[in-house]
Amino acid sequence: MIEQLPVEFLRLLGVVLAAVVAAFAALLPACVGRDRVRSVLADRELLRERARRIAPYVGGLALVLAVNKGLLRRLEAFSFEYGYRATTAIYAVEGDLVAAIQDAIPQAAVYYFGPIYVVGYVVLLSFPLVAYAFARNLRPLKRLIAAYAVNYAFAIACYAGVVAYGPRSYRDVPGADQSAASVEPLLLDWFRGVTRLTARVNVETNVFPSLHTALSVTVLLAAVFTHEEFPRWTPVAAFLTASIVVATMFLGIHWATDVVAGTALAAGSVALANRVVD
Repeated sequence: MIEQLPVEFLRLLGVVLAAVVAAFAALLPACVGRDRVRSVLADRELLRERARRIAPYVGGLALVLAVNKGLLRRLEAFSFEYGYRATTAIYAVEGDLVAAIQDAIPQAAVYYFGPIYVVGYVVLLSFPLVAYAFARNLRPLKRLIAAYAVNYAFAIACYAGVVAYGPRSYRDVPGADQSAASVEPLLLDWFRGVTRLTARVNVETNVFPSLHTALSVTVLLAAVFTHEEFPRWTPVAAFLTASIVVATMFLGIHWATDVVAGTALAAGSVALANRVVD
C-alpha cells in the first residue's frame, strides 16, 4: 500500500524545494557561468555521452540509498539487539561541550541554523552534482557520487553497530550523569515540522558518525579539488559546511565526537572514491 503523505509534510517539502530552486538560480550563473551552461546544454550528443558515462555511478549511489532506506528500521532493531551503547561513553569523553556551544550562541540563531541544517544541507549536497556535470571532464562528478556512496555505506555499518543518542537526549539514557548540563532540543522545539521530515530518512540513534558532517566535508574537499575550475563555489561550500557542522551541535543533534568521526569518514570516503574512479 502506498503511504499517504500528510498535507503538512507536503507543504514543508514544497518550501524546501522552492528554496533549493532559488539557490540554484543564483549559484549556477555565479559559480558555473551562463555561457558554459548554454554550450553544454546545446550539445545533445555530449549530454547523452556524459549521461551514459555517469550512469554506473548514479546507479551505485541509488542502490546504497535504497538499501539504507529499505533497511532503516531493521538496522535500528539490529543495533538495539547487538550494537554497542555508546552514549554515556561519548559524554565521558567530551562532557558538556555541546551545552557550552549552545550557551555561547544566542538562541535567536536557531532561525539561521535550523533552515541551514535542512535547506542549506540540501543545496550543499545537490548543487555540485549539477555544477560538475558542466565541468571540462566528468572525473569530479564521478568522484563526488562515489564518495557519497562510500559515506552512506560506512555510515550504515556504523549505525548498525553503534547505538548512540544525541546530546539533547542524553539525560534520558540509562546510566547517564544527571548532573550533566541540559542540552535543549532546539530543532524539535522551534521547527517541529522539520523533525517529521527528517524522521522519514533517519532514526534518533543514528548519530555516530554525523552524516551531515561527513557529506558536507566531502563536498568541501571536492570543492577544494575543483577550485581552479569553479573558484566561486569553494567559499560558498566552505561557508555552508562550517554552518552545517556548527548547526549539528548547536541544535543538540550531534556530539562533537560525532563531528570528528564524520570528518574522518569524509576524508576516507574521498580517498577511496579517488581509487574507485581511477
